[in-house]
Amino acid sequence: MKKFIFILLIGYGAFNWYQHHDRVSDGYSYGEPHNQVIMYSQTTCGYCKLKVKQLKQENIAFTEYFIDVDNKRRDELYAKLEKSGYPSGSIGTPTFDVHGTMLLNNPDMSIIKEALQWNEITD
Repeated sequence: MKKFIFILLIGYGAFNWYQHHDRVSDGYSYGEPHNQVIMYSQTTCGYCKLKVKQLKQENIAFTEYFIDVDNKRRDELYAKLEKSGYPSGSIGTPTFDVHGTMLLNNPDMSIIKEALQWNEITD
């Protein structure tokens, strides 16, 4: 019975993540558009290091802030998340601010590219 409940909880979590993570239109805008790609990372994050390589391969200009050593940038990230209406709780890194749209929990490169294109169209 414990295994069933565990699997059920994992399934619910995965479904909830998929529904809020699958497309840019579900990104969290905090109402302050700009022309930057900002990556909020942690110094020990392997996913962050991989994402840096991917961004460079795609020639996407970005600024990286390490929220585990820079309290100002961590507070900035949390303020953006709160302003965008993102529900409280833990987030994964890297988290992106693409032209004012928050993309959370290590978004796929296709989602980052879509956000860049979507913001070009709406500017």
